[in-house]
Amino acid sequence: TGPAMPEDGPRIDVRREGAVLGSVALSGAKRRWLIGRSLDADLVVNHPSVSRSHAAITEEGGAFFVTDLGSAHGTKVAGTPLAPQQPFRLFDGLPITVGGATRTLVPVGTVAALGAAVREAARERAEHARREQEAADRAALDDDDDDDEDAS
Repeated sequence: TGPAMPEDGPRIDVRREGAVLGSVALSGAKRRWLIGRSLDADLVVNHPSVSRSHAAITEEGGAFFVTDLGSAHGTKVAGTPLAPQQPFRLFDGLPITVGGATRTLVPVGTVAALGAAVREAARERAEHARREQEAADRAALDDDDDDDEDAS
């Protein structure tokens, strides 16, 4: 049957000649997904030009990046070769190719994931500011109570 097809959230679609063969979800507690020929890879590409540990996709703050791990035959995004060990920001629809493999890896939902992370960070900042304001208000009330006691 092949890899599961995640419906929601960011993912990498594995395609050959436009047909989606499967998908790998880019979600959960994981922040790094290995691409390579190794059976331990999260996304296995069984092609002689693909290194065992060829490339990695990482997530930082809701944004996704692909990094060539120093492979012999390289990694390309939208046809442009990546410099080894230099993360490259992924955008939905930009095809990733590894070595001479005929399959392409296509990010889907990564922009929505970034937007959700930005909204969550803004919500957390607002909540933190609200808690700080409440603490400052309580401290001011305590100071007022101390002033009343000193006057008596």
